[in-house]
Amino acid sequence: MIALAPRSRSGRAVAAVALVLAVVGGLFAGYGANVFGPDRLCRGWITGADAERALPGGGRLGESQESASTCTVERSGWWPWGEKRRLTVRVVSEKPRFPFEMSLWNVSGASALLTGPVTGAVDRWGGWAFLPEECVGTAPGTRSGERPTVRVSLSRDEALDTTARIVSAAVGGVSRQSGCEAADGSGADTPSPLRPSAVTNSDLDEVCGVPGFALPGLRGPGGARVREQTSGSFDSAWFCDLSFAGDDDGPFTRIGVVKTPELTASLQDTGVRRFSCGGRETYVALDDLSYPWEPEERRAAGLVDQAELGKLLVDGLRGSAACG
Repeated sequence: MIALAPRSRSGRAVAAVALVLAVVGGLFAGYGANVFGPDRLCRGWITGADAERALPGGGRLGESQESASTCTVERSGWWPWGEKRRLTVRVVSEKPRFPFEMSLWNVSGASALLTGPVTGAVDRWGGWAFLPEECVGTAPGTRSGERPTVRVSLSRDEALDTTARIVSAAVGGVSRQSGCEAADGSGADTPSPLRPSAVTNSDLDEVCGVPGFALPGLRGPGGARVREQTSGSFDSAWFCDLSFAGDDDGPFTRIGVVKTPELTASLQDTGVRRFSCGGRETYVALDDLSYPWEPEERRAAGLVDQAELGKLLVDGLRGSAACG
């Protein structure tokens, strides 16, 4: 019998490296591949490419359908114990006043706006957009008399362009799968979201940048300066949030100047002020009901009541380029 020579140290080292590479290779194959490829996910609401944009990086994509109107796509980490990232799409019925329900506005000067084929608002954690009205009763989760809406949420923040694309894609996917796609092709192309401005000190002779909209003497607690943040466009929808420097309670007044029909539908048959601006019917919406102060505190701060505030803003807009 021929005796086998004992394996050399170098041979044992090569074998060990080969074993490690095999294990790593198996993990990579299991956790680095998108097993869905280009197929559609979540009942066809979004594509694999949509999910890749919203959940970039390595790891396997999987999905779970919590209900007929909710679906979550999850990407595992590179390793079995790695961080998981999630994208959830929900179809919901919002109230007729949405997104302008009192003290609960879902759009404001701090929002990045979507207007055009898709109307909604996004931030770095997701967003919402309206479905076509034809989807009422057709898309799951929708009810007669309410606004059919898609909501998207992400477990980690992403770029605004990314959240805008996935919200738009979800609107298009839900509409197509439900047989209620709008004739204008909603969801086909998404313009870049209209980003909010930085928060800056207000010029009280030209509040929110509107010439003639003056609130002289307006000051917060302890004489705090007024701050403002704007978003949108006067061509479609424009918003301004007013707050006091150093105040953690958030805006004391939110202002909306709305022309786009998808949003003005929320304000019809209400007491919201209307006027003609640039030849188009325009609504001026004001919301300050969530700010925790009494009427006497409001007067002491130098802020007129809502009726007078709305009149001052309309007068300022009529004399500005916004309505020229």
